[in-house]
Amino acid sequence: MKFSLVILFLCSAMLAQSKVATAPPAGVPAGSTALDGHTWRWVDKSGKAWLFRSTPFGMMKTEEPKEAVSKRPDGLPADALPLAADTWRWIDKDGKAWLYKLTTAGLMKTEQPADYKAPEAPKYDAALSLISVKEEGETLRFSKPGPFGTYSWVKKKSQLDKDEAMVWERHQNSKQAKK
Repeated sequence: MKFSLVILFLCSAMLAQSKVATAPPAGVPAGSTALDGHTWRWVDKSGKAWLFRSTPFGMMKTEEPKEAVSKRPDGLPADALPLAADTWRWIDKDGKAWLYKLTTAGLMKTEQPADYKAPEAPKYDAALSLISVKEEGETLRFSKPGPFGTYSWVKKKSQLDKDEAMVWERHQNSKQAKK
């Protein structure tokens, strides 16, 4: 009997706590929405969204970041096709091909030469060339130099991520070239 009363009391206390609405702390406008325990979002009368973050030094108010803007620069035709990083190709209504290249000075437009070949993307990142791999049965031991010594990890052949698969493929190709 006592046990059931204790359980009933605990359940009612938990329900009462969950229904209590907590007011935002000082410095946060009323009507703001709690995002987590330390961050609130508030929209002012003009429609601008603000984030309020509780820090050890007080309340911090920042404008909510805008959505990620596409990386297409101004002045680039809408139907231009990307060739490589910061390079696009566009064909005008007369059939003439143009290359657009984003430089530090801005967008550069040049006529495509007749012997033009699109730049090839590198097959793998230069950082991947530092990774070595050793086969140990059904697993592979990867290692790479780091600022505090050599990092190493072991993965099954069936569970490789994209970068590890590229390193493993490079290792196999170099092994076959030596034969």
